[in-house]
Amino acid sequence: MEQLPIYCRKEILIAGCGNKFFGDDGFGPEVVEYLTKHYSIPENICLLDVGTAIRKILFTISLGEPRPELVVIIDAVDKGRKPGEIFNISLDEIPKEKTDDFSIHQVPSSNLLKELQDLCSVKVRVMVCQTKTIPETVESGLSEPVKKAVPLMAKKIAEEYF
Repeated sequence: MEQLPIYCRKEILIAGCGNKFFGDDGFGPEVVEYLTKHYSIPENICLLDVGTAIRKILFTISLGEPRPELVVIIDAVDKGRKPGEIFNISLDEIPKEKTDDFSIHQVPSSNLLKELQDLCSVKVRVMVCQTKTIPETVESGLSEPVKKAVPLMAKKIAEEYF
C-alpha cells in the first residue's frame, strides 16, 4: 500500500489543472498555490498542482485500490460567462477542448472522470473559473478578473472541504 502514490491513499484529491504558461489556463495551479500558502491542509486531503498531467493521475487512480472517495478538479474554462466567475460544471459540460485532458490515449471517447465516477464509485466535482482569454502563444500570468477569482475559489474550497 505504501507503494501507491499519496493521492490514491487520501480521502479527497483536489487537483489544480492547467498550464501556467498560457494565461488564464493557469488558474487551477494558482488556486493550489494560494491554498498551500494561506490555509492549513487537512490530513485527509491531497492537494496537487497537476499542471497538464491529470490524465496519468486519473489513470493510476482508476487502476486499483485504495482510491480517493472524492476527486475535485479545479480548472479554467470558456463557457461564455463573465470573466472571473467561478462555478461548477458537470462532467458532461467539460468543453471539448478539455476532454482530451481526461481521456485514455487511444480511446478518445473514454472519459476517465466519468469512468471513475460510474465504474469506481469515486465522486467527482469540477470547479471552474471563466477565462478572459487564453493566448495562442506562451504568455504567463492570469488576467485581472481571473487573478481576483483565485482567493475566492480558495475560500470556497476551504469552506467546503477543510
